Amino acid sequence: MQAVLIAGGMGTRLRPLTLTRPKALLPLLNRPMILHLFERMPSFVDEVIVAGSHGVDKLRDFFAREDVGRPVEIVREKRPLGTGGCLKNLEDRIGGTFLALNADVVSSVALADLVAAHRRFGGVGAIALWEVEDPSAFGVVAMKGDRITKFVEKPGKGEAPSNLANAGAYALEPDVLAAMSEGDTISLERDVFPKLVRKGLYGFPFTGYWADAGTLEHFLHATEVLLLARGSEVSRRASILPAARLTKPLAVAADAQVGGDVGPVVTIGESCVVEDARIVRSVLLPNVTVARGARVEGSILGEGCRIGPRAVVRGSIVADRALVAENARVVDARVRA
Repeated sequence: MQAVLIAGGMGTRLRPLTLTRPKALLPLLNRPMILHLFERMPSFVDEVIVAGSHGVDKLRDFFAREDVGRPVEIVREKRPLGTGGCLKNLEDRIGGTFLALNADVVSSVALADLVAAHRRFGGVGAIALWEVEDPSAFGVVAMKGDRITKFVEKPGKGEAPSNLANAGAYALEPDVLAAMSEGDTISLERDVFPKLVRKGLYGFPFTGYWADAGTLEHFLHATEVLLLARGSEVSRRASILPAARLTKPLAVAADAQVGGDVGPVVTIGESCVVEDARIVRSVLLPNVTVARGARVEGSILGEGCRIGPRAVVRGSIVADRALVAENARVVDARVRA
């Protein structure tokens, strides 16, 4: 069986980090987020296709080095084709029932159970569904039994037919591709699913955890969700200084040196150096240095960047190898190198 990972977005809301890498390779819990999908991939999936447009050369290089236990083909889109158009672009490569997964989503959905449910339902597709408090930001469904009777993308306040939201994981038949026109930019959520309802589209609600990672706040929320689900992890090869104060949940990678007041909801990448600083609800990519007296909150620090003494970084994304000067204040900003 084949699985398609939908990774064609430009990642504009996570710039400047996504100027130099595809979003799918940004680390969640010190592992590229795309690998979290492979961790949940059923054993009967024997081929994976990654549909991308931005940074596909880096994706090819990554999978040339990384053994994920099955062949991976990277297919470049000449231009972003949307969540539906990218599947249509693969029509000549897809044979039989297939999985389609958004590459910027982490969840506990049991994909083998999703496929089994789809085969039991017998329709053109099954959509994993996650219950949300505010459905206005999602595609939501109305259901009769297991069958979806209505699919509404981002309904207005008070207009949602339910709180069951599209979780970005689908088991689909190739017939779905016939409903799309070739070469167009197509949204599964807006253009395809509402039309497929009458052909037999089914829902698969699940519990556990779910998060997307497409914005700064969502990325940090996804980090928290995974930390709470999997527990804290401090590498035996990390150096935790005697005066350090660590608050769980957090993850610290190998060869990091950590002092100061760190956590909760923090991941520290390989070979980072955190002096007597305060870090909370933030992600540090590898080789970051945070100097004495600095404070980092609600932010992502790019690989090799340096935060100077007594600097404050809050609600911001700092580019790879950028320098935040001593005593600087960076708030709600995007800092380029």
